[in-house]
Amino acid sequence: MRLLGLAVAALALLTLAAAVVIWRQPPSALAISHWPFAWRYDPDLPVSPHTWRQLWLALAQSGAALVLLVWALFARRWRYGLLAVAAVLAVSAQWPRPQMLLTEAHRTSYQRSPLAFSEANVLQGGRLYQTHCAGCHGVAADGRGPRAASLPVWPSVLGAALFENRLEGDLHWQVARGDASSSMHGFQAVLRDDEIWQVLDYLRLQAYGASGGVGMPAIPAPVVPLTCRDGRAQDLHGLRGLPVRVVAVAAGAPEAPQDPRVLSVALTRGSASDVNADCIASGAGAWNAYALAAGLSADALAGAQFMVDRRGWLRARRLPGAAPAWTSADNVCGPGGRMEGTSARGLGDLLQAMDDTPIALPDRRRP
Repeated sequence: MRLLGLAVAALALLTLAAAVVIWRQPPSALAISHWPFAWRYDPDLPVSPHTWRQLWLALAQSGAALVLLVWALFARRWRYGLLAVAAVLAVSAQWPRPQMLLTEAHRTSYQRSPLAFSEANVLQGGRLYQTHCAGCHGVAADGRGPRAASLPVWPSVLGAALFENRLEGDLHWQVARGDASSSMHGFQAVLRDDEIWQVLDYLRLQAYGASGGVGMPAIPAPVVPLTCRDGRAQDLHGLRGLPVRVVAVAAGAPEAPQDPRVLSVALTRGSASDVNADCIASGAGAWNAYALAAGLSADALAGAQFMVDRRGWLRARRLPGAAPAWTSADNVCGPGGRMEGTSARGLGDLLQAMDDTPIALPDRRRP
């Protein structure tokens, strides 16, 4: 009996320690391949003070019951009284319902995309989306597909709100298994796991282009193949550690002035002659991916500029015809790196803001 009591106490302490560790970890640091529980903690879930009080009271009662149980196993006197009190405390503990404190979870909730956020993967996701999803959700993911009116529930808009306070793994599960509340069938029999990740990355980049990042977590700059004049990198991922300005160069247009504080990458849409830049991305895929990030058609991208920080995150953009200021959405800089205000007065201000408030989210994708 004593050994059993010690084992129960040790198991309870280990469970409590594991719960505390998971609770203290930010969602960005978690990458669990298989989540075994039906619920997970969500720091953004509004919980009433009454529910918190109920939880702490139940925990206190259960803790007291555990202490009395262990005490009873070692006590020679009052053993049965201690056991009775422990049983009463344990049975009378009123735990709040899980949905009052937690969010529904799935096996893949804490999984992350293993794919590089590259122009090839993003554009392949776009092709898959147009083939399998656009009929209901619309070509522009606005919920206005040709089959939308015939469905029992109108398809949702797959914009920035899709990614606000949503884990990547939960979105992957919903696409793979379907959603009964919206009458969406699952695609696990049609799309492979990596193809679902590609579709989600396409939707993420398209939502950023349409909203400028408002209401979204930070998004990495699409990785594109490069030709650098000093041979320092073969793709954009190889420029990590340096601030990078990506410029869509138009034929015959005046060149953007070079600045020694940043490394310049020119998007040229196939033509790479007489371009003054540190690196050149001449592929059509690179041009199309950044057109998606700008929320523009490929023909309207020329003149757009993007600022990428030292860790590879998209931090600001300047669209063709916009005022000569770098604009940065409220949330695109990430939880710890939000820029105060909607614009930076110049490149120097933007670089300073990027270095002063780096994005804390780890980028765990393959290069």
